[in-house]
Amino acid sequence: MKLPRPDVHQLIVSVAALIFVVVGGARVRKASNDFVPVYTGARCLLQGCNPYNTAQLEQEFYRAGGLPQELPSWQIDVPVYPPSTFLVLSPFAMLRFHVARVVWFLLNSCLFITATFLVLSVRSSAPRWVATSLASLVLLSCSILLVLGQPAIFAISLAVIGCCLLLAGRGQDWGTAALMLSLAVKPQLVALLILYFLTRKAQWRSAVLACTGALGLLVTACALLTTHPQSTMWPATLRANLSATLDTGGSADPRPANQMAVGDTNLQALSSIFLPDAHRFNAAAYAVFVMLFALWALAALRAEHSPWLALAALAVLSLTPVYHRFYDTRLLLISVPAVMVVWQRRRVLAIAMCVLTMGAVFSVQYRVQMYLLQHAEWQSVLDRKLLFVLLLRQQNLEILALFGLYLFALYSLRVSPVPAAKAHAGYSTVSLTR
Repeated sequence: MKLPRPDVHQLIVSVAALIFVVVGGARVRKASNDFVPVYTGARCLLQGCNPYNTAQLEQEFYRAGGLPQELPSWQIDVPVYPPSTFLVLSPFAMLRFHVARVVWFLLNSCLFITATFLVLSVRSSAPRWVATSLASLVLLSCSILLVLGQPAIFAISLAVIGCCLLLAGRGQDWGTAALMLSLAVKPQLVALLILYFLTRKAQWRSAVLACTGALGLLVTACALLTTHPQSTMWPATLRANLSATLDTGGSADPRPANQMAVGDTNLQALSSIFLPDAHRFNAAAYAVFVMLFALWALAALRAEHSPWLALAALAVLSLTPVYHRFYDTRLLLISVPAVMVVWQRRRVLAIAMCVLTMGAVFSVQYRVQMYLLQHAEWQSVLDRKLLFVLLLRQQNLEILALFGLYLFALYSLRVSPVPAAKAHAGYSTVSLTR
């Protein structure tokens, strides 16, 4: 009996998925620092305490069986998630902490692997090994998110799943629900992607439903917090927490003197190097973002374009306007089909996109900073602005350069959509013209 020949591409991705789970699972019991604020916040939402008051969060943490050594540093992991995040994750709050942590790990592992296979199911005439390699490398880079228990992997997985389902023309309800939950958990990460769907005739209703559902979750969570005496002051506590993160030395302070800012991908991490005043470096960052967004809109909202190309460019741009950390770059998983689109016509351009995508995902600037600190060279680099940018803001430069490549592709390549019959059959092969 002749055995069927194994699919090498599926085997490679499956091995990458196995490594992703094993590496993440090996350390998840000793970490999950980023899961604690949202888990305890969800418990506070249900129990009637303030999810932004760290003293009350600690009480809930101990009641759930958490140990003192498992608590994060509240100066770094400041609770600033929107109330809708706690409502979405409230089912985990019904479990003891150590059980919830394992369930959270398993759920996110399954969701991100599902997102990866959905991205790879988008068919193209470009060589499969390109998509397989790029998606596998992004998958391998995500173990750290499992270790931290970072909600970003939950939001990113659902965003990618939702986009894939909507663009495939199947599972519209599931795609809408996925985008809704993603938007409710990490609105700053997903909002621009949903904005794009609002401009498309085939998906605008799903986008409206996703926005309405996320808004409903937010309003419900706010109402729950307001009705309990212990949590009525939550807006003031949240504002105080946000101010603390943005103040000099805070966890979200993008200024170069703040060593934690080495992992920030937003434009403020660059503009603050040359404009030390917060009002000025924020204004400069927002001005650049608006200009880049306008350039994207002029190109992407034309009559003929590839939705994958437009979405990939927007995913890159989503990392720039407001506070984002290095782990948010895993949203670039959604750019794999876009690279395939470009590969059909401009192979060199597609290769450059792959290289910059990997540079944005596998950031080395944190290791460079650690080396400089160990050798007492950090201050000397800090005093030389251009050298500081080149050594310790590589990821930010790569993100800007990657967006520039996508803009170039949008302006230089006209893409004819796939016929409706093939689109509903799951095909995304496109024909490119000048």
